[in-house]
Amino acid sequence: MKKNTLIILTVILLLSATVHARTDIAAFCYHQVEPSASGKFSLTLEKFKNQLDYLKKRNYKSLNSEELLAAISTSSATIENQVVITFDDGFKTVYDYAFPAMQEAGFKGIVCVYPSFIGSRLAMTWQQLKELIKAGWSVECHSMSHTNLSSLHEDPAREKAFLQHEIVAARQIIESKLGNRVKLMVWPYGVYTQNTIQTIKDADFAGAMTVDGGANYKGISPYMIKRQVIYNTDDMDKFLMRFGMAALPLTDQHPQPGQVVEQLATFSCKIANLSDYSPEKYVLNAKTTGKKVSFSFDQANRTLTASVASNFAPGNYFIDIYLRDKKTGVTAQNGWLFTVAGENKPVGY
Repeated sequence: MKKNTLIILTVILLLSATVHARTDIAAFCYHQVEPSASGKFSLTLEKFKNQLDYLKKRNYKSLNSEELLAAISTSSATIENQVVITFDDGFKTVYDYAFPAMQEAGFKGIVCVYPSFIGSRLAMTWQQLKELIKAGWSVECHSMSHTNLSSLHEDPAREKAFLQHEIVAARQIIESKLGNRVKLMVWPYGVYTQNTIQTIKDADFAGAMTVDGGANYKGISPYMIKRQVIYNTDDMDKFLMRFGMAALPLTDQHPQPGQVVEQLATFSCKIANLSDYSPEKYVLNAKTTGKKVSFSFDQANRTLTASVASNFAPGNYFIDIYLRDKKTGVTAQNGWLFTVAGENKPVGY
């Protein structure tokens, strides 16, 4: 995206945030916060504090897991200026730098850990995680060993034992070490399948967090909670662009979120709330990872149908739908993940 477009988006966000309370929930996925950033998923403490300051000045409240699940439930009250701040993996830099900054700003977060990492040289200790819980944070499950959970989808017998170890046993360890109740599964690399979702439902998880694009809204499935990944290279304009992506409720997605397919030539979804679509009012777009896409929108049944120019190699892929309101300048997004069968590696984030 061109820089002048980012500036326009920033101005729109700055103006709208002072006038209207936001009624969907943006969620951020961080990894490390350090005085000097050390990699793609490491943010400088200065950048992180600037982002927190932006949210604090606009009276945003951060949610832990219990509060997030309550906010998106169909019985919740109206959502106003709520945000979710999460940290994947359990790096000790979260305790050393992000935690004090969050406390200073009056925010709490959600840390997503995998037991095989905790206590190692770069990770937090179980005692430090207990301190986060005492401060109002949530600690959730990020698998046992941070592996691609779709990797054994072609071997059902092995997959069942594999998912029990990576998901159910990992949660049991976290709960035994911390004395908390793990409510959410947080997918390594953002990769999930219908089998992984069924596993956590059978194990009585309350939901799951993805890295699918978009924001969360009242009535969204708790197993499809969306987060925007924040990268080392994100300046304030980019952060505001991610933060500014509004919710775009979809139904009837094909392929379904997490579905494993042999190949994919077309995809589709229904944008039920888009009753007044016209190219004069909106800019509609559809994308999928690494492919050229052409699409059409049937206004009568509010269905978007897209075709893909070439075959997919085995792997994990994202589909993203964007809708920009030309009058307000606000862009809404909804993304989901699918897998093309065969030996694959995660698309990553």
